[in-house]
Amino acid sequence: MVFHAIAVWLLVASVPLWAYRWFLYAKLDERERQIFKRLVTKRYEGAFAFGARMFGFLVALAAAVLFLVYGLRYLKHGSLELGVYKETVRTRLYSGMEPVDQALNTFHYEQPLPIAILTTCFLLSVVFTLVATALRDVATILRLRKKLERIQSGRSDTQTT
Repeated sequence: MVFHAIAVWLLVASVPLWAYRWFLYAKLDERERQIFKRLVTKRYEGAFAFGARMFGFLVALAAAVLFLVYGLRYLKHGSLELGVYKETVRTRLYSGMEPVDQALNTFHYEQPLPIAILTTCFLLSVVFTLVATALRDVATILRLRKKLERIQSGRSDTQTT
């Protein structure tokens, strides 16, 4: 449940970040947009590759935790029982809207535990990629604008003397 709450808050945070990113991008002129696109494609990893790498990391981390928990359970009880997610995790995240809650029950809480963990990892990797990409783009645009202003002010200083 904690991971679902984190995913929801990251999704909520990504909306204003992307709006601010598009606002800053719209203020760039054509030359600055070309420079920005070149910087992002040449210097940074693509969003899909970053999301895939994040998903792989989260799946590996979840597999390690499951291996540890079920290994300890096997040592204590002598059995390995994989149930559905709702039997293992008792707390749930409810939205208060009946269709959304029914969809959550069907597509997540009633799934076998490994599939529920994979969907949670996928959701976390998608929302983290959204937030990280927006933050990266905003920082890149702001740095680009600062450098271009410095260059232009340096040219205007040499032209006036």
